[in-house]
Amino acid sequence: MDFRQITQPASGRPASASPAPNTSDHQEEKNSDSAKTSRNWLQVFNGLMLVGIALLIAGVALAITRTNSTNERRYVSASKYQAVFLNNGQVYFGNITNLTSQYVRMANIYYLTQSNASTSTNNTSNNYSLVKLGCQQIHDPYDAMVINRDQIAFWENLQDNGKVVSSIKQFIKQNPNGPDCSQVSSQTQASSSTTQGNTTPSANTSTNK
Repeated sequence: MDFRQITQPASGRPASASPAPNTSDHQEEKNSDSAKTSRNWLQVFNGLMLVGIALLIAGVALAITRTNSTNERRYVSASKYQAVFLNNGQVYFGNITNLTSQYVRMANIYYLTQSNASTSTNNTSNNYSLVKLGCQQIHDPYDAMVINRDQIAFWENLQDNGKVVSSIKQFIKQNPNGPDCSQVSSQTQASSSTTQGNTTPSANTSTNK
């Protein structure tokens, strides 16, 4: 009896070694992800830079505008009357209470209107008389006005001894309680006549009694 043990492999085929992982593909995937991440961060950074530049430009423009408005506002003499000349030729007299790059606000407002009554007590010339803004107008506005800057040609301070300021002081002296609201200005009456089909203002209308 042959006591030799004949050993055979458990499998009929020799065990084959498993293939090694492809490290180059894995590295390429990592490089691709890293590149995408870098591009995303670069886009975010560029976006933030653009927003920052836009905000900086807007801030500088706003600062310049405010500086210009402040510089102009210091020329307004609070103790004087001002005249504001509009692009359409209309002129308003009063006190500038606020001035910005967008608007000019006025109070204590007067304006000139043509008048045929040469005996008017507050005539600034033979053909014009001074009218107080307020209840004498057909639309009955408050004695304040906000004018867009793009409608203004220029403005100036008025001297106390000028004809307009003298007429304003005379009007205030004659009307310590304000204008007579029972009367209407010649300009208002002209507007009323126009709506009724008559464009000729009455020559007997006077703003002051």
